[in-house]
Amino acid sequence: MITIEHVVGIDLSLTSTGIAVKTLNLAGGYTITIPSTGHRGDTWHTRHKRINTIVGHILTHIPVGPALIALEAPAYSSNTGSVWDRAGAWWRIYDLLADEHTVVPVLPNLRAKYATGKANASKDAVLAAAVRRYPDWDITNNNTADALILAAIGARLAGEPFDDLPLTHLDALKTLELPHV
Repeated sequence: MITIEHVVGIDLSLTSTGIAVKTLNLAGGYTITIPSTGHRGDTWHTRHKRINTIVGHILTHIPVGPALIALEAPAYSSNTGSVWDRAGAWWRIYDLLADEHTVVPVLPNLRAKYATGKANASKDAVLAAAVRRYPDWDITNNNTADALILAAIGARLAGEPFDDLPLTHLDALKTLELPHV
């Protein structure tokens, strides 16, 4: 049995990472956005520093104690933007978290289905659903909405849901499971 004290949702991005943190058995939690700027034409060194800065900021928001991290999985069909930089950042954060915490990658379509009941829902539809469902949370943009949905998925997988959802939304969990640790 895995002991979980916290759930963290991470919507990793090279421009605006969203994080939601919830301590189980306590009311509330928080969300934060980590902004970053850069360009595809930046030097290798500059891009390396940018990825490390993003990862460093994320790590400062990981609570002490066993956590379940619901990390949005890469969208393998996406080939826009800085694909290699995004992949590098994703694997870097996964690698740094997986040794100490339970990390569950959540595909973007499962995040959307959990939030709205539709796997192909737009980011704005997920934002609207999150604002309606979690009125006590500070949801300032699509990134914090996505992170909060990921945290809610993590809490439900840990057996500590903090939302009430119809079965159509819960279908998103059918392919997710906690890793054996």
